[in-house]
Amino acid sequence: MAPVIDFRRNRFVRRAHEFLAQLSLRARIAGTMIALLAIAGVILSAWAYLADERLKRNITLDLLSEELTHFEQRMHVDRGAEPLRSARLRIYRSSDIAELPRHIARLRPGEMHRVRSGGRTLDVLVRDGNFGRLYITYDVTTYATQEKIALVVLGLGVLAVVIIAALAATAISRRLVEPVTVLADRLTQIDPRQRHVRIGAQFAGNELEPIARSIDTFMERLDGFVEREQSFTATASHELRTPLAVMRGAVELLETQAAGRPGAAKAIARIQRAVREMTEFTDALLALSREPQSAAPAESTCDVYAVLARVVEDQRSVAPEKHIVVDVRDGSQLRVAAPESMVAMTLGNLVRNAVQHGTGSEVLCRTQGRELVVSNSGALPASLAHPCAPWHSGQLENIPPRFTSHPRGHGMGLYLVRRICERYGWAIRLENAGGGVTATLAFEPAVGG
Repeated sequence: MAPVIDFRRNRFVRRAHEFLAQLSLRARIAGTMIALLAIAGVILSAWAYLADERLKRNITLDLLSEELTHFEQRMHVDRGAEPLRSARLRIYRSSDIAELPRHIARLRPGEMHRVRSGGRTLDVLVRDGNFGRLYITYDVTTYATQEKIALVVLGLGVLAVVIIAALAATAISRRLVEPVTVLADRLTQIDPRQRHVRIGAQFAGNELEPIARSIDTFMERLDGFVEREQSFTATASHELRTPLAVMRGAVELLETQAAGRPGAAKAIARIQRAVREMTEFTDALLALSREPQSAAPAESTCDVYAVLARVVEDQRSVAPEKHIVVDVRDGSQLRVAAPESMVAMTLGNLVRNAVQHGTGSEVLCRTQGRELVVSNSGALPASLAHPCAPWHSGQLENIPPRFTSHPRGHGMGLYLVRRICERYGWAIRLENAGGGVTATLAFEPAVGG
């Protein structure tokens, strides 16, 4: 059994395949059509040229054979008959061998040869007969020149056909790919915030109708999923607000009743802090469940430094053994266009994550312009090395839904941070730096700046 040749291992074939894979569909269609037409043109032109050459050679061979036969008949009548000597046609007998160039005299009999002699192109037929070896030469210099001209014209004709075919193939490929381009443009125009968008009717009767219908089916399922998620989040947030309001009122009543009792005041403060964090959490879920309106003005603004001070104070109460340092280098306010609940949720998760999972006793919160940096001792798990590369607002979708810097964590806190940053155009970076973990939060440009 003959061995099977795997052309895929050939370096040239592999590179050609990689090059073709990089071309667009339109370019591949046009290129294939041009290549097929070019190959067909070359084959037909070569066949026509060779057929013409063979026909002219046969005609010339018949002509020279007839002349030699006619001369032999004359010699039967008159052995002293002179051979034909015209401007283009000459016959030589074996006795006239001295008049022939050496390379012609050595030609084999029975065949017609084309040779160059004295700047001329000659067709030579050599034949042995009753009167010895006869040579007949036919000057085809003019014909040879015309053949070269015809060959050039033929080549130019093939080139012109290929050029015309290239233009036609480009236009045809554009028409063939146009439905795909229209579909791609239509999908690009769909606003992610729009629901119940369908495109199947636009491509009815088109080759792409099955694809458009499949996209409609997918979008219908996606709409249902988004609506269920938003409905659940909004409903849960609203349902939680009522018991939280009751708890807040009860805490305020307890605070009034427990006035002058230090032991009860500490417990009540913890309850107030928990109620406030839960309220901020539900507000954040309710805001995130709504579709963002990029063109809408900011809902409100808040002072990041004020929220940071409150968050740090809460964490100091929860973890008194941790030494939380706040380094605000710029004494002015740092205001951002976002609700206070969103800023508190973001800062609270970052500081809480540093306090709970840091291996050291110190947590540093410092500001650099419009950036907030939270540092703590420890290291990120090796499995998070890639996701913890710098995040930018345009790349947040690459971060997994459950992202945590602690191996046993559930990741909901940093997931909410990711969602909030995505909503308000902030950038966050979480990395191992200087023997610890550093979280850098960069806010959008200053409000009104």
